Amino acid sequence: MSLQLKLNLMITCLLLVLLSVSALFVVKNASEDVRAEVASTANLALHLLDAEILHYSSDFGWINSAEDASIFRLQNLNNIRHLKIDFYDINGKLRESNRKSQQKLEANAPPNWFTNAMSLSGSDMQKQTRNIILSGRYVGELVVTPDPSYEIAEVWDDTVGLLGLAAIFFVLINVLVYFAVKYTFKPVDRILEALTQMEQGRFSSRLPDFKPVELNAIGQKFNAMADTLQSSTQNNHRLTQQIIRLQEDERKNLARDIHDEIGQYLTAIHVDASVILNGRKLSVAKESAQAISSVTRQMMDMVHEILQRLRPRALDELGLSLALGELIHHWRQRCRNINIIQSITSDVGAIDEAVSITAYRVVQECLTNIAKHANARRVTISVKQDEQFLYLHIEDDGVGFDTTITPQGFGLAGMKERIQGLMGEMRIESSKKSDTGNPDVVNQGTRIMIKLPKQASITESVA
Repeated sequence: MSLQLKLNLMITCLLLVLLSVSALFVVKNASEDVRAEVASTANLALHLLDAEILHYSSDFGWINSAEDASIFRLQNLNNIRHLKIDFYDINGKLRESNRKSQQKLEANAPPNWFTNAMSLSGSDMQKQTRNIILSGRYVGELVVTPDPSYEIAEVWDDTVGLLGLAAIFFVLINVLVYFAVKYTFKPVDRILEALTQMEQGRFSSRLPDFKPVELNAIGQKFNAMADTLQSSTQNNHRLTQQIIRLQEDERKNLARDIHDEIGQYLTAIHVDASVILNGRKLSVAKESAQAISSVTRQMMDMVHEILQRLRPRALDELGLSLALGELIHHWRQRCRNINIIQSITSDVGAIDEAVSITAYRVVQECLTNIAKHANARRVTISVKQDEQFLYLHIEDDGVGFDTTITPQGFGLAGMKERIQGLMGEMRIESSKKSDTGNPDVVNQGTRIMIKLPKQASITESVA
């Protein structure tokens, strides 16, 4: 069942309950009004009849009148519809009445269930009698019987009119609610269409500004999510292409180093070895052997440098703290004009290999960027830890950069991908130095704060 149909059914049931309760109150109030009006009419009629009886008590010549003579002239009271007044003589014969036997309701008779719902019963609805006694002799009886049928008929006519209006109101309300709900939920189809497009990989889909406040808020959140997802997807594609390009560049560099450097060293070793084999003097053989030894040391240094680029050996042998210290030492030797201040905890403790290599590569990338782009004079590196996390803080006083512009290189983006892959956090603060040339302008530099979990499993990273 759709939400639109549920809302219509709920409103319909609510209206039916309200109409039912209203009908009960109307019937109850009408019953009380009819009861009060009939009782009031009966009391008035009895009061007048008592006065009439007192008048006839002083002149009882009417007793010998003809049987068809009108004694109380009750036929003149036929317009009193709420009462039936009858006079019976001493023999119980009806002498006079304000109702004719064939008189019927002029209005449409109400149904029995409505008459029963009025519940007009009780002492005030019972007939009342007055005995006519003259000179101690009983001569007849007046009987006043309440008759609420005419009043019930009028109430029924009014109720039918009200029910008709209520039915029209009920139908109109349901129609208005149906179209109002349909109009309100019309944007839902547009939202579902946009979600379907997102599911199919079309992240450029956006929602318009909806008039309902709630749906407009949903649309804005959806558009923000779509912008983030589209940007992330584009960055992932760009990073993938950059990774592939970097892999090919690294392979090309390795191939060039092996061909140019190691190939030359091997050629030199081969030449010197041939001299030793073909030489007849011991001095010549010694010189060639020394040349082979020198070339071999150079080859070892070259292989060590290549292996260091592929994976830092100090990280496996010494641990993260000492490996970072060695990395900073070699960087300080290359960049002697930059003052570097380091504060690295001596015992990092047991951390995952992925976290260790990520922390090392992040510091390495930061130092590379500082040397190439920052034009800094001072660099501060801090590595701290607690029971669960490893904290890295790298700060320089260089020229900085605009963090709102997406970097074209792989460095920062690759660092961010590495850290997010381990469920870590990375925050960059930087302000680009103005080109005014004013020496009084404070150079804000760049600050990079990183938080890595010490035990980030592969399963958590994939999740």
